[in-house]
Amino acid sequence: MSDGGWVALYRAAMDEFDPRKLHGRIEAARQAIHRRLEEIEGEDFRDARERQQLSNALYALETLIARKRSA
Repeated sequence: MSDGGWVALYRAAMDEFDPRKLHGRIEAARQAIHRRLEEIEGEDFRDARERQQLSNALYALETLIARKRSA
């Protein structure tokens, strides 16, 4: 997946309002983020910002899941 491929899936998950589709969108985004983390593993410091963005996105998805469970 390209550098930005995970971003589109992440945004789709964060923008999803249909509870029937939300879980699938979250899982697709999480998988894409984890794949990207594997792709850049061991690369130079130049990827530090992207790693932070990926980490932030995973945290946001986990927060979204937690909020949906408590709603």
